[in-house]
Amino acid sequence: MQQLTYALYKGLQRPLIFKFFKGKYIYWALGSLVAGIITGGIISAVASAFAGLASLLGVSLPLLFYTISKQKKGLHSKGKDIAIYMIAPKHRIRTYERQKDI
Repeated sequence: MQQLTYALYKGLQRPLIFKFFKGKYIYWALGSLVAGIITGGIISAVASAFAGLASLLGVSLPLLFYTISKQKKGLHSKGKDIAIYMIAPKHRIRTYERQKDI
């Protein structure tokens, strides 16, 4: 009995996109906004509303710009290796041929 195998490719996965941010950077941007809101709330409770607003902008904007700069470098941390990699497919479809009785 001969076994035939066929490579099964699931296709490329596309990253989640929200507004300008893609993939994991959506969570980074959300975290920077939450950090700015928390620090702005604490500063406004301790000092004044204007100081809270200034700290909200002072924390959120640099973190958002950092997130944007990291996103421009790529969604995943990529190495600069110069090589050829042979990767075997993870999934295979197996079919079996039936032998005919002669």
